[in-house]
Amino acid sequence: MFKRICFLLLSTCLLISCSDKELGLLVDEIEVEHLSGEDEKLPITLVADKNNQNFYEMVMFELKDSTYNGPNGSMLIPLKYQNLDSLTWEVEGSAKKIYLVVKQSGGYRFTTAWGHYFYLPGNYKTYLKGYRGKDLVVKDSATIYISGDGDFLHVKWNEVNGDPNQNIGYANNGTQDYEFQVYSNKIGKEIFSQLNVRFDQLDYRKFNPEIGKRELEVLTPYISALYGEPKYVETTKGIHVKFKKLFKKSVRAGQVIKIWLGKTSNIALLKKDSWKEDGFGYEIHAEPNH
Repeated sequence: MFKRICFLLLSTCLLISCSDKELGLLVDEIEVEHLSGEDEKLPITLVADKNNQNFYEMVMFELKDSTYNGPNGSMLIPLKYQNLDSLTWEVEGSAKKIYLVVKQSGGYRFTTAWGHYFYLPGNYKTYLKGYRGKDLVVKDSATIYISGDGDFLHVKWNEVNGDPNQNIGYANNGTQDYEFQVYSNKIGKEIFSQLNVRFDQLDYRKFNPEIGKRELEVLTPYISALYGEPKYVETTKGIHVKFKKLFKKSVRAGQVIKIWLGKTSNIALLKKDSWKEDGFGYEIHAEPNH
């Protein structure tokens, strides 16, 4: 059984007994922003531990109080600013926000630090916004440059050492409705890596063709964004023969869907052996091309 390693959301959670009147209501949707005067703005800032990072390597974000220079500043933020109605963090281009303040019955949860993985190279602008009612009282941003460094995704073939427990899940705080998982290994002379996608809200306990459909919708454009359009597709004559020449992995003819040729890797979209039984199961398989 592969050991799946996931990062833990780092948060500061306080449960404080208050009345609903003292806490106010959680504002999920803000239609109009009423910008407060400078004297009403709260000095909460967004700080990233790295401005430059490789994709599939964690970036840590933290809230700071710009007026406080002492130790453990992020621990004081929930105490000083508990009367915020909402505080959100989002990545530009994502349809979902992360709610850092969540009001609960008789209290609230306040997240002041969290980790995040980016799946593609590029410049990412992230935004922090906080409201009291409809007044915008917290506003900051942080831009992160994400580069690509590896033979396949972040994997470097000369570093794959044969450890069978290298199945790693890269969560993204719900900015997508899925997460990627990467498994790499070296068995004898065969070195390979596999990319799988796992969806948050889909039921994996039964035959579910919707999962297979979503896997194709995510995996094909994702690999094409990184490595260009596939060289061979399912309708290419003799695609299974081409696969056998390019890869050491043994598969049946019907399993090969697409093949990409990268600079240092050959990459294929495959149906898994259990596809017919489960109604889903596509994966990306990659091997060195030397």
